[in-house]
Amino acid sequence: MAVSNALPNIALTGGLRAGKDAVAAYLTQKYGYTRFAFGDGIREVTRRLYPEMYANGEKPRALLQGFGQMAREFDQNVWINDMYRRIEVAQIDCDNDNGNYSYPFRAVISDLRQPNEYARCRAEGYAIIRVNAPDSLRIQRAVDSADTFQLSDMTHDTESHANGFAVDYEVENGGTLADLYAKIDEIMAEINGSNA
Repeated sequence: MAVSNALPNIALTGGLRAGKDAVAAYLTQKYGYTRFAFGDGIREVTRRLYPEMYANGEKPRALLQGFGQMAREFDQNVWINDMYRRIEVAQIDCDNDNGNYSYPFRAVISDLRQPNEYARCRAEGYAIIRVNAPDSLRIQRAVDSADTFQLSDMTHDTESHANGFAVDYEVENGGTLADLYAKIDEIMAEINGSNA
């Protein structure tokens, strides 16, 4: 499939370990997207303040969730504004690159979870894709990964909104990566056709 210049920016939502990062990586590799996440700012700050929490290569999920939510108490849009500033800088860099980019700039957000994040993505015209996977598979992926994972993470406030969002596309990720990529290719072909 030829990649259209008119492909939209995309935001991915879904539960933890549903496969959002795998989809974002694929969109980056195959379709020329640039990956962003609302959580990037949280990870940067917590790595600087709590490096020992990252020392063994684990993902300190409770720290990330707690710190992120605490900062939102002071400004509910703190991580949204931080990420959109990053997108703006990347867009400017791409626009000033004089043809070194193989595609026009397009963003994929890999961690849409909160209602205000959803509202901003909608306002910015993002196509929203929900990635689903069976709970048993998500739990196994979390256990197998470098997450410091507890079953209660499945019901944390940051995990409670994704299933309620109205989305443009939905993909089931209960099989192999090849299966997931084929489903994403189908969605992208549909998007490409509707933007032709």
